Amino acid sequence: MMETRIARGADGGELPLLVSPIIPARFRHGFTTRAGGASRPPFDSLNLGWRWGDGAEAVAENHRRLLAVSGATAVLRVSQVHGTRILRARGTDAPGLVAAEAADGLATDEPGVGLSVHVADCTPILVACGRTGACAALHAGWRGTVLGMAVEAVQTMRAHFGCQPSDLRVALGPCIGACCFAVGPEVVAAFASAMPAARDNGVIVSPTGTQEHIDLRRFQRLQFEAAGVPPENIDVSADCTFCDPRGRFFSYRRAGRATGQSVGFVVRAF
Repeated sequence: MMETRIARGADGGELPLLVSPIIPARFRHGFTTRAGGASRPPFDSLNLGWRWGDGAEAVAENHRRLLAVSGATAVLRVSQVHGTRILRARGTDAPGLVAAEAADGLATDEPGVGLSVHVADCTPILVACGRTGACAALHAGWRGTVLGMAVEAVQTMRAHFGCQPSDLRVALGPCIGACCFAVGPEVVAAFASAMPAARDNGVIVSPTGTQEHIDLRRFQRLQFEAAGVPPENIDVSADCTFCDPRGRFFSYRRAGRATGQSVGFVVRAF
């Protein structure tokens, strides 16, 4: 069960983060909310997305605050494209060059290298291996989910770092929930094709009885389990970015336009 904690940086700054007890203590990690930043409405206040019209100075300050509490030397990101490509990150990588790469995940086993993904309804996924010290941050919208981002993540962690699926700890962060993710027939067909038992497994649901919805995190959990990650090693946030009663998260669907992005990040501390 994820909980909110106040993260404190060396500069004395504080940020509220959602954290998971699944992730081993040797990693600093968290899922940001809208709180604790410098941006003004409609980006208030911890907008970490660069492309949506917010002031560059405010976004830069928000990233400075995230870096301060992360304990990383740098927090890397990629240019997300709704696929399954995962890059291996190293401490010598130039952040600007990494940010220009078309991908949807980052993985590393080097201490101090921060990995992040940006979301505003898609699922931010953090993966950590306490045995090897490897970790990954993944972006999974519906397209990346049906393409098998979960399976790709397990394969990447094994190929690059020698992680066994049973070593992995997985945290699925806040995203649009099955309660609110109403979709058209083409999306339903994509999930049914990727998982023939999607309806029986609770991935395709009809909460109102009139339109079908998708449970992204249910599909992702089942994919991780099918790839060998034990069920008890997977933590799933219950928060819906669309209908959260406290409005803690950015949601593209709720706003009808881009009003900012949150981040999931992970750093190997030692």
